[in-house]
Amino acid sequence: MYPVLYQDRHLQVIDKPAGIPTIPPRTGGMSIATESGLLVCHRLDTDTSGVLVLAKSAAGQRLISVAFEQRRVRKGYLAHGIGALPDEGSCTLALGEWQRGRVQIGRGRTAETRWLVRDRRNGHLLIEAFPLTGRTHQVRAHLSVSGAPLWGDEAYGGPAAAPLGLHAGWIELPWP
Repeated sequence: MYPVLYQDRHLQVIDKPAGIPTIPPRTGGMSIATESGLLVCHRLDTDTSGVLVLAKSAAGQRLISVAFEQRRVRKGYLAHGIGALPDEGSCTLALGEWQRGRVQIGRGRTAETRWLVRDRRNGHLLIEAFPLTGRTHQVRAHLSVSGAPLWGDEAYGGPAAAPLGLHAGWIELPWP
């Protein structure tokens, strides 16, 4: 199984490794959901590692789903970007439908990501990103159009490399 960061009778929070999908792919196969038998509260991209919240009960899943809908959940990601960004900033470009392995940028649903650059070395950036909304590929797309595509993220202009330079570092959620 996966390292457990927190659990109680309703939730289990794990450290998801890169390379394993949160939910089963359309073609079937292994996923965190099928392997654990737990209910998914949110998703991380297959190639993204880090903090993932799963529910052990329908009541737990409902509470977390409502918190996400009401934007009462805060998340922070660590990203390995290539390029240039100001020390801090934000991107508010809308994100749309999935096409050819990436989301449409500049049209669709509202999205906002804030960031802080924590370190710079020879064109490589350590970025802490804070998505205020929860759209597919949000951090990846927003950092790319802002000038710092991620390490290993060819879909958004980053160099070919493994693993993807994106880790869900922390999550804060309202919990009794």
